[in-house]
Amino acid sequence: MALSAVLLISTVASAAAQPAPCWSLLQSKFGPEIKRSVDEANPCEKMPGGFNHKDRFDVTAFDLCTAPNGVVINAQASLACKSGHGIIQASVTGKLDASITLDIGACKITDSHIAISGDVGKYLGELGQMQDLARAFAQKKISEICAPK
Repeated sequence: MALSAVLLISTVASAAAQPAPCWSLLQSKFGPEIKRSVDEANPCEKMPGGFNHKDRFDVTAFDLCTAPNGVVINAQASLACKSGHGIIQASVTGKLDASITLDIGACKITDSHIAISGDVGKYLGELGQMQDLARAFAQKKISEICAPK
């Protein structure tokens, strides 16, 4: 009996330690819509320091993973913003790493975390509400996908 309990606990602990299955949304039928949304987005537009023009915004991963309370969307991207005025133009770069938990039935974000590294992260961090702005943008796009057509 004790051996059975140890095996059961070991099996449950092993299953909990394994990562949830994930699928690439970029490689799915939603890939073109995701890429179009990324092309339309300008995460640089509210950036301080005059770096308000998008130079490059490339999504390198956009994965859907199963989770206990819905699904988790994990995304990684690289970003470059440039100044758009004056004779001397400059640019800043950074990497984006986002994780969004989504209640599919309600089509609502229940948790999110967005981190941006590099110089872009430093400038966007000055906004103070980066998490809220990014979450609102993501919720808008998710609501558009959920809307009946």
